[in-house]
Amino acid sequence: MLDVAAPRALYFDKFSLDLARGCLRAGDQDIELRPKTFEVLKYLAANAGRLVTKRDLYEAVWPNVIVSDDSIAQCIRELRGKLADDNHSLIKTVSRRGYLLDATVTTSALQAPVTAATPAHEGQQAELAPQVPNSGPIHAPRTWAAVLTILFSIVWGATFLLGGTSLNGPHHGLGEQQTVFQDCETCPEMVVLPAGDFMMGSPASEVGRVDVEGLPRRVVIPKRIAIGKFEVTVEQMSIFMTETGMTIGGSCRRLVNPERSPPTWSAPEASLEHPGFEITGSHPAVCVSWHEAQSYVAWLQRRTGKPYRLPSEAEWEYAARAGTAGRYSFGNDENTLCAYARFADLNSQFGWHDACHSELVAYGAAPVGSLKPNAWGVFDMHGNVWEWVEDCWTPNPLEIPVDGSAFSRPGNCEIAVMRGGSFSSSSLMVRSAIRSPMRTAQHFFNTGLRVALTLDD
Repeated sequence: MLDVAAPRALYFDKFSLDLARGCLRAGDQDIELRPKTFEVLKYLAANAGRLVTKRDLYEAVWPNVIVSDDSIAQCIRELRGKLADDNHSLIKTVSRRGYLLDATVTTSALQAPVTAATPAHEGQQAELAPQVPNSGPIHAPRTWAAVLTILFSIVWGATFLLGGTSLNGPHHGLGEQQTVFQDCETCPEMVVLPAGDFMMGSPASEVGRVDVEGLPRRVVIPKRIAIGKFEVTVEQMSIFMTETGMTIGGSCRRLVNPERSPPTWSAPEASLEHPGFEITGSHPAVCVSWHEAQSYVAWLQRRTGKPYRLPSEAEWEYAARAGTAGRYSFGNDENTLCAYARFADLNSQFGWHDACHSELVAYGAAPVGSLKPNAWGVFDMHGNVWEWVEDCWTPNPLEIPVDGSAFSRPGNCEIAVMRGGSFSSSSLMVRSAIRSPMRTAQHFFNTGLRVALTLDD
């Protein structure tokens, strides 16, 4: 949560909140707000990226005063009108619970972000890494502190967005011991994985590796976990939206001319329902921000009474490797990749296509489970869609905990981590060790999620 007493202004999207004058501004233009409406927006901005309950708003804006829900609803309607937020993509409603400002808030105009309309991409990085084709934008940091931490990531990360090794004892392959369960009819199917250890990262000799993957080091997964057998689907996300009233996937961007290298990106016109390719209920949900992924797992917790969450980076790679040590869960040969991964193969429209010829001709992600699973029965860990994990981003892999937990930062997590690559990534970008930063509030047509669950011993 931001300390709203110290700064003179808060900046988000194209707006600023002048705390000294008590007004909203768009550039040099003042936007008139009623005092209570201003206070509601100030509180939402101070808590950007997290759910604010109605009780929170009552206590912050109307302390010691009895008011009805209509007072809050009226303020939210006024704010959406003033912010031109007709599709509720900026101020999201969580049915019967509260509201969420889906924006990154800073305390200085100098911290304003590089917008997704002009993302870094392969063409801008060609001299730095010509051997690594790109398939998507990198998301620059919003604060100077973040600049210091992820400056290196910007150099390499543009190459990736589209773009441990053995287990102890008997856990090397699950085989017939594999357990799959589903906590409700519309919940994700889960695959049970044993406790164990593995070598996280990539050796210096691995083709396509970058330093932010880190050299292999031992990471322990101390308890059994369950990982989504598939990526969360359109049908599952649609049920969540229906039950909560939340809108997912606003301001989503897609590639306009995938055959070009570098490509160009659309205006924020795509969405979960219309990502730029044909979908069914069994396709992976895309155009999902990290905040929205967190809202989904929080809803899943309430629905099942179990501690569902996003997997940590370590858990994700543990599940992706499935007891292996190579570039991919099946070995090192990218010519075999088409059997396991939906990526920019030689039959795709992408200008950076490579490796093998697949039988999937249609543009876009494939329905989940269309290709072979890894040895642990988990599908689409290579490609299809980038998957959010729990961790905040660090370009220093030595900061990733070795106990299987997620790396976190004090305060808001402005840059998070995505794993696995997508249908628009080259073969190098869907390796088991690949990791990439992305702004937590951003939506792209190749970005989704997979869920995880810690199991009791």
